[in-house]
Amino acid sequence: MSARSNSDRSQIWFAVVGAVLGLALGILVSVTTDVPFAPEAGLLLGALVGWFSHAGHHPLSKQR
Repeated sequence: MSARSNSDRSQIWFAVVGAVLGLALGILVSVTTDVPFAPEAGLLLGALVGWFSHAGHHPLSKQR
């Protein structure tokens, strides 16, 4: 397994974890404030934050 595939797998893992955390936060916001589509927005924003937070810090991601 190459370092490149490990990097891609790690970046996907960060996106999944971010999505789960964003979804949980979105559900909490939705229950407490009745904001429509808060879980969906949390899911999307969490996945994006997880993806880009890992992409910005990993040295191999800057070689693309």
